[in-house]
Formats: sequence, C-alpha cells, structure tokens
Amino acid sequence: MDNKIRALTLDNPFNPDEVERNNPFGFRLVPLEVWQGSKFERSFVTSLGQNIFEQLGKIIAEGTGSFATNQHRTEITINTFQNETIDTIIQQQRRSNGTRRTIQSPNIGDELERLRNLGNQSYISLSIISDLYIERPNGNQEFYSLKTVKPNLDQTAVAKRDLLALRTADPNYESYFVLPYNPAGEGNPYRGAGHGIPRKLFDMEDTNFVLMGSSLWNKIGDSPDTYNELLDIFSEVGRISSERIRREYFGL
Repeated sequence: MDNKIRALTLDNPFNPDEVERNNPFGFRLVPLEVWQGSKFERSFVTSLGQNIFEQLGKIIAEGTGSFATNQHRTEITINTFQNETIDTIIQQQRRSNGTRRTIQSPNIGDELERLRNLGNQSYISLSIISDLYIERPNGNQEFYSLKTVKPNLDQTAVAKRDLLALRTADPNYESYFVLPYNPAGEGNPYRGAGHGIPRKLFDMEDTNFVLMGSSLWNKIGDSPDTYNELLDIFSEVGRISSERIRREYFGL
C-alpha cells in the first residue's frame, strides 16, 4: 500500500487534463472525483492480484510449520492413454454450451476414477508448475492453482489439466483449483457471480477440488480461523491506508 500510494501521488498523480482529452463527453457529465477514484481502483485491483495472494499463501503455510514455495515445479509420469483422455475430457468440456445456470457441473471424482483405470506400457513425463506448493510436517503434499476470481477459459483449462494430471499420477497428491475469494459473496454459490466459464470444467461447490474464500485460507492455515484473521489484518492495514489515500490522493 505504501508503494501504491506513492506511485499514484508522486510518480503518476491524477491529471484532469488527461481525462478531458481522452473522454471529453464523460468528463463533462460527472464529478472529477469519479474519474480520480476510478484511476486508483483500476491500479489497485491490478496490484492486488494473483502474485500477492500467492505470497500470502506461502507466508501463512510457513506459519503452520509447513514447507511452502511459489511457482513449484513437479515432475510426474502418467501413461499415454491417461494423458490423451485428460485432453479429451477438457476439450469436450470447453465446447460445452449452456447458460451460467444450465451448465452441467463436471464430476472430477468420476473423471479421476476413469483415468486411474486406464493402463498401457507407454508413459509420458510432465512438468507441472503450481502457484503454491505446501508440504505438511506429516508429509502430505498440496498443490494450488491460484486464478483470478473470474478466470478465462484458457486459464481454467490449464488448471483443470494440472489437477487431473497430478491426482492421476499420485492419488495422495492434493491438487486444487483455487480463487482468493468468492465473487458471489462468501458462502454463496459461485454461479451468483454471473461468470459461467469455470463451471464448464469444475463443480465450483465441490471443496474436494475447488477452494475459494474461507475454504481456501482455512485449508492453507490449517485452522478454521485463518480466513477471518486474514480479513482482520487487511482491516488493520486499511485503517492506515484509507486515511492516507483520503489525505494524500484525494486531498480531503
């Protein structure tokens, strides 16, 4: 937040002349404060992105006594039938039609059972990069593919492929598709966010494979209190940063 406030007050301050030049009609219809706030919001959302949440996950996991790292590479081996079937599953689901309310949720448990029953003598090596990797003191290994809360189809497909490949290679691997928070609101069905893309490939309510909001942070922190504690920390920082933004950016 220090870096963001400095960047938008000293390095790249709000310039009303730019707004008038770039949007001469809109400039004349609403108060300048709207444009000023919009500039800060766009810059802030970009900064509070995937990389920040990856690092938070690493710090929280380390606090439990676990080993954790970002952008972890895992080498796995599966047979070619399994590899081809994973591609087929994803291609079929990518092409699925339907509205955000009528999309049939995939059953990853059934998909994994199908994959594990496929066998031949031809094998392929894969390299999987996980946004967050955690190894617990008891040896359990967790792999997190962290995306924006409204990911596009390509991002979702890569995450689905990685999840299936990891869990096919080793049933003990705990691999997850994760979002930092639920854009439909904590505790609500994801479909309420009005974004149907992830539901083509995932049952967004199945916490065996999909984690977001409290289910994600409590899993990482190995505690039912982690999510609320994290929100408290954000509130604590926000009391300072909000006052600075009002004073230094808006001049209030």
